[in-house]
This record gives sequence, structure tokens and C-alpha cells, in this order.
Amino acid sequence: MTYKELDNLITFKMGLPSLYHIMLGMSVDETDEFQNELDNQQTDNYNLNDFLKEYGVIVEREGFTEKMLIHDMSVSIPVEHITEHSIKRLYDELAARMNVVNKQFSITTNADDSIIDLDAKIHTDWFDVKFTRFTDEEKGMDNVVISFICEDDVNLDKLRCIAIIADNEKGFAEEIFEYVNQNS
Repeated sequence: MTYKELDNLITFKMGLPSLYHIMLGMSVDETDEFQNELDNQQTDNYNLNDFLKEYGVIVEREGFTEKMLIHDMSVSIPVEHITEHSIKRLYDELAARMNVVNKQFSITTNADDSIIDLDAKIHTDWFDVKFTRFTDEEKGMDNVVISFICEDDVNLDKLRCIAIIADNEKGFAEEIFEYVNQNS
């Protein structure tokens, strides 16, 4: 697996992390269709579908507020498909796309470069990104999990506004910014 392959899944729209079209701050209803497409590996991006099938990648909207807004979303990659080098490259690439406040990276591997332990974090003003190694006892699988988390309700409201703007046409975003500039 290469960073380029993951780049089909993890993008940034207006600085907001997006897993396919799912973003922090969006509602469950707004993302149901996208989650179904990812689960069925039938998105409008054939390269992404091939990537999801080949590596067994799973995208989940895990945490919801009382208003059913997403505050936690993650990508799980079977550990046998990702190396220390790939993790470090992805970590560095993601950090380069964010306004990082602080970051931490710790990984332990064995002689054949298999990941034994992983604890990496990127902290921004609005959200955090966490890289961990997780064993799914039920399925008997080891995964690298990359989570995007926003625990702050005020920041989640801001992310929701950005998600609405980013998810609409470019003209809509330009009109919003023009309005803000005229009234500030």
C-alpha cells in the first residue's frame, strides 16, 4: 500500500479532513449514502473501490453528538498491508495539510517491519488525528486505525459550517466569502 492509494480516500476540503465525502460536523443523514457506498465498495471512484477491496480498508463514522453530528470518523487498514515507512509517510503528509499545534510519533516494529505498537497523534486547533494499532478480537484481525476526532462542541459547529460550504458547489463558497468580506 502506498500513500498515493490512501490519497483517494483521505482528502482535505477547505482544511477539513474528508473520508471520501464524509467530514467531521456532518450529520448522520448527510453521510448515510456515502457510508453505504464505502461499505459496499461501490463509490463513483473506481480506483477507490479497487483500493478498498484489495486491502480490506474499512471507513467508519464512529462518534455522534446528541444532534447526530459526526465527531469521530476512522479508517481501519489490516496491519499486514501497511509498513512503518507507509505509516510515517502518511503521518507526515497529513501533518503537512493541517495547521499543526503539536504532534507525536511512536512506532515499534519487529525485524520484518511488521507493526507491533503504534501511538501517533497530530493535534490541531479544531480536531485531532490519532494513529493506533488495534486488535479486533471478534474478527481475529490486527489493524492500523487512523481516527479524526473533534471533542469540542464549538469547534464541531465550525467544522459543520465548513463541511456545508465544502460540500456545495464552488460558487456557493465564493458567495459566502464575498458576503463575509462585505460585512466585516
